[in-house]
Amino acid sequence: MQLGRYRLDEQVGQGGMAVVWRGFDTQLRRVVAVKVLHPHLHAREDVRRRFDREAQAVARLHHPHILDVYDFSGLAAEPSYLVTEFIRGRTLRDFAEGTPFHPPELAAACLLPIAEALEHAHAAGVVHRDVKPENVMVREDGVVKLTDFGIAALLDPGEKFTMTGSILGSPAHLAPETIEGKPADPRSDLFSFGTILYWLSCGELPFQAPSPAALLRAILDGKLTDPRAVRPAVSDGQAKIISRCLERDPARRYQTATELRQELEALLAEAGLEQPLEMLARFVREPELEGPRVRARLVERCLARGEEELSRKRTSAALAAFGRVLALDPQNAQAKGRVDRIRRRTRLLKLGRRALIGATACAIAAAISLPAIRFAERVQAARVERERQDARARELTAASAAPPPNTPSTSNPAPTSTANRTSTVSPPRVPPSAPGAATAPAPRAVNPRREQRVAAAEAPKLLPVVLAQKVPARVIVDDADLGQDLMIQTQLAPGTHRVTIQHKCCADLNTQIDIRPDRQRYTLETGSPRPAQLRIVGGDPDAQVWYSDENTPLTPLGLVRDLRGTPARIAMTEPTHRFTITVGDKAIQRTLRAGSENEIDMAGEP
Repeated sequence: MQLGRYRLDEQVGQGGMAVVWRGFDTQLRRVVAVKVLHPHLHAREDVRRRFDREAQAVARLHHPHILDVYDFSGLAAEPSYLVTEFIRGRTLRDFAEGTPFHPPELAAACLLPIAEALEHAHAAGVVHRDVKPENVMVREDGVVKLTDFGIAALLDPGEKFTMTGSILGSPAHLAPETIEGKPADPRSDLFSFGTILYWLSCGELPFQAPSPAALLRAILDGKLTDPRAVRPAVSDGQAKIISRCLERDPARRYQTATELRQELEALLAEAGLEQPLEMLARFVREPELEGPRVRARLVERCLARGEEELSRKRTSAALAAFGRVLALDPQNAQAKGRVDRIRRRTRLLKLGRRALIGATACAIAAAISLPAIRFAERVQAARVERERQDARARELTAASAAPPPNTPSTSNPAPTSTANRTSTVSPPRVPPSAPGAATAPAPRAVNPRREQRVAAAEAPKLLPVVLAQKVPARVIVDDADLGQDLMIQTQLAPGTHRVTIQHKCCADLNTQIDIRPDRQRYTLETGSPRPAQLRIVGGDPDAQVWYSDENTPLTPLGLVRDLRGTPARIAMTEPTHRFTITVGDKAIQRTLRAGSENEIDMAGEP
């Protein structure tokens, strides 16, 4: 297919506004990306102007982390198209759904170039207004680029770009002031940036709801779960950056992308990650190797910081450092030992302080009441002496009144009967020992320490193990609950272990893993995904609804009127999957989770 001087070779993506092709510039002999406006949208002047606006916005930007624009068809051309550099890679959405960012500092490293790109765009008077994972491309060599300035606002004096009654952007990443219809400014982009940083750091979005309307209400409410509560491995510094980006009031956020970029750089430098772009490139190429390497560096640095704080008697700071180690590496023996030692010492100090307070109180009381105590002692001594004298007098009186004792008879005593004879009770005879008992040696005393050493020597050696997952499912190994996270670090003995994997999106999966000394990382799968449910609200009731993806052709779900009351069930082959939901002539991108209930409100779709 030919479009002017551009040959369209392969469709590589589509959205609600345009289809993206991998093309070839026949004059300059280079591969390009050609973004072609949907035919049914070309008739709308407002859409064509948005397309023209994207070309103008990006044409004034030249930055290594912003997609370059090569050509634009113009408003009068049919079809309208935009030509940009071609990125060999994936969107951040696709990359992150298959690759967990663990430890979370990798998320900060990934988005640092995007902060630089926003800094450059804002300085040029351009607000992106649609910062989301789908608009960040991850190149095969690890370079990330900000794309799709299709609804960007140009901050030229005297120029306004508003669409009364409409909301532009993706609901999950919209800033509250945008939802309220207020003009977007650079701080709106920083809010959207914060939603992505939260998502990469925690594995879930900061605001979630079953429908777009409910989601917008949640963002306006501003109720946010602390990132550290969702994922304890998130550092205090990173949590503060995320929370400040997501402040409900723009005045409480970072006021410029420069501030945000500087905070991210300081965070990574403090963590000892001095070359974040090189680290990111290695992570994109080999995530299963670079992730553990970065985690090991962070653990080593936190251990050193904890020991330094201990030497300075800063117990709280030391506990925070060792706690971060255990969040990254729950089985770390050094951190466990230090935390236990600090807690024991803290308990002893508390007991010592209580004893000192008690002794001081007693001394004060004694000093105050010493005369009274001495008087009481004298009264008690007099009472005891009086009682002793009274008892002696009673004994003498009783002795004088008693009759004399009988004189024993000198005649031969009469023989007494056998019944009255006094008998001597012999001690019970000890039964003779069994034959050979006299020569048996006495049993030796058990030495507990020796028994422990023997048991430890006989116990199998535990191996460090990393259990990786695509979703944070709960993992139970040999009836021991290891919790739920994208990556779980533990220690297991060599051999076969029973594993149960539980997640609300899938059926429970009972399986086995074989732990070997030559392998450390094991990837766990979830059970069979439950179907996702989809309901359509608003729009033309007679419009046909389809779903599709890169492997599934358009598959009908029914009419809009059918999907208002009874949701359609979409079969899932994995816990999360991105679909194109087509309602009439509108193509809508949605990531569905297995077992979830979803709603598309056509009134909120552009």
